[in-house]
Amino acid sequence: MKTSGNSPEAETMTLEWVGTIPGKRESRRFEGDHMLTQQDVIEQRVHPDAVAVGGWSLDLHPSDAIYSEKTPCNQWHSKGVYGIPYRCSYSRNISNLFLAGRIISASHVAFGSSRVMLTCAHGATAVGMAAAHCQRDGLLPRGLTEPERMTALQTALNRAGQGISGVPLAGDGDLAESATLTASSTYELTALAADGIWLDLTCPVAQMLPLAPEDRPTLSLTVRAAEPCQLRIALQVSDKVANFTPETTLCEQAFALSAGEQIIAFPIGTSVDTPRYGFLCLYGDESIEVACSQQRLTGLLSVRKRFNKAVSNFGEQVPPDGIGIERFEFWTPARRPDGHNLALQLSTPLKAFDASQLRSGWFRPTTATNAWAASPDDPSPRLDFRWNTAQRIGEIVLHFDADWDHAMETAQYGHPENVMPFCVRDYVIRDADGTELHRCSGNYQTINRIRFAEPVDTRAISIELAHPSRQVSASLFGVRVYS
Repeated sequence: MKTSGNSPEAETMTLEWVGTIPGKRESRRFEGDHMLTQQDVIEQRVHPDAVAVGGWSLDLHPSDAIYSEKTPCNQWHSKGVYGIPYRCSYSRNISNLFLAGRIISASHVAFGSSRVMLTCAHGATAVGMAAAHCQRDGLLPRGLTEPERMTALQTALNRAGQGISGVPLAGDGDLAESATLTASSTYELTALAADGIWLDLTCPVAQMLPLAPEDRPTLSLTVRAAEPCQLRIALQVSDKVANFTPETTLCEQAFALSAGEQIIAFPIGTSVDTPRYGFLCLYGDESIEVACSQQRLTGLLSVRKRFNKAVSNFGEQVPPDGIGIERFEFWTPARRPDGHNLALQLSTPLKAFDASQLRSGWFRPTTATNAWAASPDDPSPRLDFRWNTAQRIGEIVLHFDADWDHAMETAQYGHPENVMPFCVRDYVIRDADGTELHRCSGNYQTINRIRFAEPVDTRAISIELAHPSRQVSASLFGVRVYS
């Protein structure tokens, strides 16, 4: 462009960045036994053979690219993630052909979501595992759609850390399921100290809270107003349990604020019908600020209804009639070092971090925290697994919180820390006699697989963990023990 003479406006321009592997956005695709469609994405349809997850918008660009007079792209979002069925990943008429990446069986519209690289990689991981199963069992790709073989594939993927929408890890021979499990302490959410920043309500803000049907606490918040004004607080939930956008209001109350700092109490006047996240939503204006906390915790998140034009987020998605897209609001977390939890006092605690969460089969927050967390006052957090008879243990797998909510772009984005604040970095595993089996310092990985050179025979194991910091309690999503 600079040397052709046809673009004089490029004379002072420099090329700042080029992708490491430039790729064509869309070309030919194959047809499988299932073709992913817009309805699969938007309606989040459930597939018994789901093996991967998508979450990007329907990101569609005009065919004549940068020379088009049309909008450069339209991004229509679903209300949550969706499953990608295995049947999209092999050819319907070439019996031994697997499909992965940008050539899977998808319509033009659905492809606008499935084509992004991390979604492609997630699906390709499933294809790699499926190919190994076919090679081992002498099958063609379609042969894995039989229910028992599909369950085996999904289990193998989840055991490797895949995380399939709607499919928890179960039936994988985990010895920890039969053990008696005790914890040295359990985190109970009674308060988040008001020791952080003041956050203005120019945009509505919400604290996500893991609620059970028995939870109906009164929530107290510290706010300050520049002048007399009104604040509205509402407890809202998503229409679908596993989605994360406030839609249905369970209870609400308006508060007349006077100028200055004050504490307001919001009683939860109704209960949720099933364990799920509720949104404590605060609606005000720029004259109101709410106190925040420096404390962070696995499974707790604050979100804001705000704009991000880069991903077609204008606070609310308002599609034209008749295109099969849903209208809803965008509530998204702020990047650290922002994204503080709101400072709260609860009249009765939320008991969402019990050690039994380690047996959920989920290794990230879904409809619940799915995590055990220790009390911040526990100087030596510890988990104990005990069996009635000695077990032969060949492998222990620990699932830590490396923060699935923090976007990790591959280029041109900085990050405020060099370790994820929720990830336990130091821990020790011991047997029934207190003999040290494994010690780790400086962990930064989500999954730790401890394989013993020789199997260990023991009636108990203990896991001793160190809190990641003064503001973050030690936590785990899962402990699996295999022979």
